[in-house]
Amino acid sequence: MTDAGGDGRWHRASRPAAPGAATHIRRAGVGDADAVGRFQVRAWEQTYRGIVPDAFLDARSVRSGIDRWAERIRSGVRQVLVAESSDGSLLGVASTTRASSVQEDLPDLELATLYVDPVAHGTGLASDLLEAATGGEDAHLLVFSVNLGARRFYRRHGFVPVGAPQLDPGTGLDEERWVRRSSGL
Repeated sequence: MTDAGGDGRWHRASRPAAPGAATHIRRAGVGDADAVGRFQVRAWEQTYRGIVPDAFLDARSVRSGIDRWAERIRSGVRQVLVAESSDGSLLGVASTTRASSVQEDLPDLELATLYVDPVAHGTGLASDLLEAATGGEDAHLLVFSVNLGARRFYRRHGFVPVGAPQLDPGTGLDEERWVRRSSGL
């Protein structure tokens, strides 16, 4: 991927665009909160229905998700990227946050969000979003233990699990901390 002239938009350099594939990745603005909030709710439905308790998924409000994303973007607490197809359809979202203080010997960069629409699975978009969001820096993330596809993806990108799984209180699922360090663990 290349940054086209420093305009903040990343463009695919090496792979041809598949139907529905992203043509660019850009920083999200507050005006993107509606699409990002709706995208996240849909991603959770597609990925976790039947795994996460239905009551948890059913209680998720699109409106509260939109408001939460608007605040994250407005405040800068998260750096949010969106991947769009040539027709402007949202195909992926990634967000990172930085710790104000180093905790538990973790890198200060946390990959907080990485969602890709199923139509873009297998196109390299998730890898492109990960690279655009982290810039190859040392980073950490949480991933549900049951999400084997995500765990394989993160392992391919140099992340390894550290520590014992912890219980996510909202879903009741175990989640694992994964870390990527350029110098190794």
